[in-house]
Amino acid sequence: MSADRTVRLGAVEQINVRVSRHPGATLFSVLKDVFGGHAHAVPPAWRDAVRGAIGPRAAAVVGPMLGSRHCWIPDRLALVDDVGSPDTRTPAGELEAVDPDLVASEVAAFHRASPPPGWRGLLDDPPGFLAAYRELVGSAWEAFAPVWRRADALIGRETERIGIAAVTGGLDGLLAGLDGEVRYADGRLRLPHPCPGHLTDLSRRPLVLVPLASGHRASMYGADRDDVLWIGYPVPGLGNITGRRDRHDGPAPADGLSLVLGPVRAEILRHLPNAPTVSGLAGHLHIGVSTATYHCRHLAAAGLLRRERHGREVRLLPTERGTALTLLLAAPHPPADRGSGRL
Repeated sequence: MSADRTVRLGAVEQINVRVSRHPGATLFSVLKDVFGGHAHAVPPAWRDAVRGAIGPRAAAVVGPMLGSRHCWIPDRLALVDDVGSPDTRTPAGELEAVDPDLVASEVAAFHRASPPPGWRGLLDDPPGFLAAYRELVGSAWEAFAPVWRRADALIGRETERIGIAAVTGGLDGLLAGLDGEVRYADGRLRLPHPCPGHLTDLSRRPLVLVPLASGHRASMYGADRDDVLWIGYPVPGLGNITGRRDRHDGPAPADGLSLVLGPVRAEILRHLPNAPTVSGLAGHLHIGVSTATYHCRHLAAAGLLRRERHGREVRLLPTERGTALTLLLAAPHPPADRGSGRL
């Protein structure tokens, strides 16, 4: 295992980017929050509904695995084995063809000397563990499916946003603005944990973006597969169905630039020809200097903004790419087609 925590993407205009409308990834995020393995900020009402639907026997068998804070889990059990496919199964369907002995062997090989306690149930009784897990996932999905259906319009809008970014050269700006643990800067994805050395270049793998309709701090990713690199992050606008507003919420943006970058960063790009300072920019936008600095840092990481010293002041200016993107996406865009989730 390499200590490298970055994946080099290469030229963003050549990336094969896809969107996956994936219920399994969202449900697994919810389950990790329910059992305490990771805090994804799932709304309490959703968490309670899922917890109440899960039977005590299945929870006792599978709960220790879901409650583990260890970052690695086989994609088959994380319900994302088919994340690169255009058509996804239900979360329970993800487990239908899973060979319990094969998964147990994979877990044993990964941990070798000392598997964490959360995996004892699987290693001691693979068939029993998988049966309990199928029961748990089926019950949890039945309780959560209405939320997933309510999130359909949000995911449709996010699919539109990614599609516009991919065909207009705005993908780097979009990647720099994704919430979650995976960060983009200077043509690289920075990961929370190391990935295998032979996969530190994206190469021919597609980059699959997976909007998660689970919690405001939801974050998942998979960088250890030869066929795909995927990133799960909170779907923008989630507050529209949770009741908690965030910076992505509100009505649909009026132009493509705001749709791709968000209204604050879009207005920053529009104002850059005036060569503002950070404090001047903050005053123009009616936001704090620290907030303006945060957004400018992401725009700079995406190659859309540059800094230039003028005497004692540092002025902010657009790069050629930033200017081109602003001009390209300035026109109003039509409303999203809510009936399609594909690019």
